[in-house]
Formats: sequence, structure tokens, C-alpha cells
Amino acid sequence: MRAFASAVLTGRPAPSAPAELVRRGNLGPLAYSLGLPEHRDDYAASLILSLRRQAVLTEVLAALRAAGVRAALIKGGALAGTIYPDPATRPMLDLDLLVPAPRLADAARALYALGFARAGRAHTLSGYAHAVAFSRAEMMVELHRGIIQHSRTAIRAGDLWRRAVPDPLGSGGERLDRIDELLVCMVHIARHELSVPLLNYVDVARLTARLDPAERAELDRRAREFEVTRALTAVRSMTGLLAMGAAGHPTLGLGSTVLPTTDDVLRGVRPRRARQIAQKLLLTDGPLQVAGLGFAHAWTALDGLRRER
Repeated sequence: MRAFASAVLTGRPAPSAPAELVRRGNLGPLAYSLGLPEHRDDYAASLILSLRRQAVLTEVLAALRAAGVRAALIKGGALAGTIYPDPATRPMLDLDLLVPAPRLADAARALYALGFARAGRAHTLSGYAHAVAFSRAEMMVELHRGIIQHSRTAIRAGDLWRRAVPDPLGSGGERLDRIDELLVCMVHIARHELSVPLLNYVDVARLTARLDPAERAELDRRAREFEVTRALTAVRSMTGLLAMGAAGHPTLGLGSTVLPTTDDVLRGVRPRRARQIAQKLLLTDGPLQVAGLGFAHAWTALDGLRRER
């Protein structure tokens, strides 16, 4: 199990692994590309979906441009075709797009005109929620007004937008700079208390590998500026352990044992609610951010219910 994880994170030929582990890690297409022919059907299915997803992305970005709304690809959608040269090897459940918060309503109207409907729970309607999901048939698009709920960190979407560039692959959207792209993926993992499919850690390993020493130092500086140092430290530590095929908890000082182990990640173990809350607190930089975490959860739920009425 750990040997397989190490192989996929480092790009070596992968040893056989239990089908459940591969499925849980969302790794079937990548495993096929690394030499496991038993996952050919996973690859074929992902290839078909990637072509459909690209068509939807082109349609959505064209509609947003027509509405005058900027859109930047983030998370998996930004990685297929870049650090995953074969888009079929980076499956995803939805397309994530960052849009300017003041233009979210305009972006939503553009999606409604394409036949999408809002999906998800009421709390996503809150101005404190960071994303709103829309679905059409089997395709899901998430419009992000931010990367994480207000008050939990000091991440400012405006800083991300100032560094964004037109997509060099010609999608018609924009891309975050290389450092912000990695930072967003790492914060996403921390927001889920490190308990995400193994493919998310492959993202981090590949995005980190392309940074030079100066860019890695800048990542640390931005982590301090955005007050996500503990989150990024934990994600970096977990990624390193998985790449080495090691067992254990990521290193984050006192209380690290409350975090999931590498085996927990590989087995898809989800903590009980009390432990999950302890993990959230441990991954938060300081008392102000802890207070912001509580406020964000409470206000998002209340505001979302109010708006749905």
C-alpha cells in the first residue's frame, strides 16, 4: 500500500495495489499510465470524461467572457494538461473556477443561461461561503468567490487576481501564478484536515517539483502573509511521508498525533467529529484564526438558511 503511494507520488513504475486503494485514491487512470494494465478501463472512461469536461469548460468560459466576468482555473482543472500532460490521468469530480466576488451573481446567471442549476446545501448561498456549485447532467461547475471561508485565513483573492495571467493553453480563462496554484491546492487539502484522495497529494508533489529554490522561499513567505503556515507545513510533511512510503503522522509540533496518519489517508479513514474539530484547530495559525473559523462556520450556516428562505 505505501509502496504504491510512493511510486505514484514520485512517478516510478507502480507496483500492483488493491483495487479499492486505487479507486479510493482516484488513481486508476494514473496507475494505468504508470504501467498497470489492469486499470485500462479506468483510463478509457477518464479519457472520455476529460473530452466532455473540456467541451464544457470551453462553453462556460465563453459564456463568462461574454458576460464580462473574469475566470481563473484552479485545483484539478488547472492541472490537467499541464503537470498532467495527458488530461485523462487527472480525473476530477467538478470544474473549479475562481471569479471575482462582486461578479458571482453575473457568473451564476451565465451558467443558468447554459442550463446549469444550483446544487449543494443552503449554506453555499451565504456571502461567507467560498464557493457555489452548479450542475448540468453529469457535469459540475463550482464558482469560487474565494479559496476558503472568510476569517479563517488572511488569503486575499485580490492578490491572487493581481498575479493571474491569461491561460497559455488558450482556454480563454486565466491561471494563477505557479506559487499561488500550489498554495491553493495545499490549502484545499488542509481544509479537509489532510483526509483527501491520494491524487491530491500527487498534485502537490508535482507542483512543488517544478518550483525553483527562490519560488519555494516565496511560497513560505506567502504562507506567512496569508496566515496558513501550519496548514502548509502539515501538507508538506504528509506529502513527504507518502512519497517516502513511510508510516506516521505529519510533523507539526505538539499535538501532531491528532492528525491523520499516512495509512489513514490511504485507507480513507474519516475521524469522528470531535477529532475533526481538534484537527481543524491544530491546522489553524493562531487564536484570531481560530475565532474566525468558528465565526465562519456559524455565520455561513445561518446566513445561507436566511437567503434560501
